[in-house]
Amino acid sequence: MDGTMSNCHVVYLDNAASNIYSPKVLACAEEFVSLLRDERPEIHAKNCEIMQGYIRGAREKVAELIHCDASEITLIESTTHALGLVSELVDIKSDENVLICDLEYGASYFCLTRKQKKNGFEIRQVKSENNEITADIFKKYIDDKTRLIILSAVQEVNGYRADLKAISDLAHRYGAYLAVDGVQEVGAMDVNVREAGVDFYGAGAKKWLGSPFGTGFLYIRDELVHKLEPAYDSYFNALLPGKGWPENVAYMNDEWLSWPGKTPFDQMDIIDTAQKFEINGYRNYLGALGLMRAVELHLEYGQKNIEEKIISLNIKLTEGLRRLGLDTVSSKVRRHMSSSVSFNFGLKDGEAKDEIALVEYLRGKNILVSCRCSTGTGGVRVSMQYYTTEEDIDAFLSAVKDFLSERMK
Repeated sequence: MDGTMSNCHVVYLDNAASNIYSPKVLACAEEFVSLLRDERPEIHAKNCEIMQGYIRGAREKVAELIHCDASEITLIESTTHALGLVSELVDIKSDENVLICDLEYGASYFCLTRKQKKNGFEIRQVKSENNEITADIFKKYIDDKTRLIILSAVQEVNGYRADLKAISDLAHRYGAYLAVDGVQEVGAMDVNVREAGVDFYGAGAKKWLGSPFGTGFLYIRDELVHKLEPAYDSYFNALLPGKGWPENVAYMNDEWLSWPGKTPFDQMDIIDTAQKFEINGYRNYLGALGLMRAVELHLEYGQKNIEEKIISLNIKLTEGLRRLGLDTVSSKVRRHMSSSVSFNFGLKDGEAKDEIALVEYLRGKNILVSCRCSTGTGGVRVSMQYYTTEEDIDAFLSAVKDFLSERMK
């Protein structure tokens, strides 16, 4: 598994912002363009069928990666899109509430604000403790009127990985749903949505999965797929009516489209899988192809293998920072560790001037990291992927040591 920056003298440790895209994934753009350019009648007639195969393939590969059924996967544009869809699907009454912790990315809150203005429900701000968010913390805020918890599986500020099973169990005891922002987890950590017991799990694919085409996925638990309904139906999800017609989406069948007896008012059933929430007409076929290829690479390498390598690098980095006299604001407990490690110099005067200075200093040495802060925590964020090496970590630590010697006397 390789990245496009493999021949550059760059130490890339900013994967939480964006992955390095594999040439195998980027090549799908050429594959897609070649399909559109092919004017042979036999290929032109199959274009829709081929592109629909990209959609099915993407759902199937994602389902294999996160351990669910393809019928529970709907394709979306981004994590924000996934959370927005959840906010539309879940019925939240005016006297009910939603729980969101103070470490979350802004999308977790913004997806609810318009609905809150219309319905008047409460958004409860759950305060994290010691840079962690746990079921015990949520228990202090949850009640019988809680309808939804929105939670990042891995927090983008400090890389804290939540115990989703414990939090989903808590939510379900109170009759609430758990919707998970998985964008900082899937593709780096091994994900099993069934074992976690979550109701929704969504992620854009441009980060750890390495698919750069504006596509992602949303898992919707099977029971909810059949219970919840989209805002409207798309004819792309309609099943052909009457006996003798294949069970397929209407636009895929030329015989049906050319039949003079059909009308726009024919009664058709709508497919009852998560596909019914894809109500955007023509899909992002190129994005689906990119997502399928990206997930195939992760499955080829083995997601558990990727996680183990990343955690070993996390430990090496954390120990190296400790030897430099720097503590992290990330968890040092194995089950709460992830692909990101954050540290700071105290966030003096409530600002991150020294942290930003380090990021810029490192950039001058072709070492790429980010500065991410929120709610009084965070700092320099170092994020590792399967192609990160121990030499990358050594180079980073050496540069930090030089920075401390030059700038922090």
